Amino acid sequence: MSGAAGVRRAAGAHPHTPEPRPPAPLPDGPAPDLPPSTDPIPVEQAPLDPRAIARASLDAARNVSLWWTSSGIVVATVVALAVGTRAGAFVLAGVALVGAVVRAVLPSPGPVAVTVRAKALDVAVLVLLGAGVATLAFILPR
Repeated sequence: MSGAAGVRRAAGAHPHTPEPRPPAPLPDGPAPDLPPSTDPIPVEQAPLDPRAIARASLDAARNVSLWWTSSGIVVATVVALAVGTRAGAFVLAGVALVGAVVRAVLPSPGPVAVTVRAKALDVAVLVLLGAGVATLAFILPR
């Protein structure tokens, strides 16, 4: 006895695997002569590449808001190290609240550094973040 009663070897491919299709035949005649277009493609007809759009929107040289936001975080870190954690937290809360005001005041789409979702949601999240960090800084023991 082999100990493998009722087990059979697979005889071929899986029954649900589709058979490969032969390649499509090429047309018999020559390709139609279409003159190449040298006109620029209108923006409405240009294909969208999400990666190119993301790279362009995050190009730091073109988006001052990234520099301002990064500078605010660096200043908050320096203040936290030089003066104290509480002061640094207040500066960070201020950066978040300024970001909320900027997002609320400027027209859509707004600055890249603070634009994530809908304007109301962005403002609400930044206000809650700023108020939360400020509250925690306020109750932080000296």
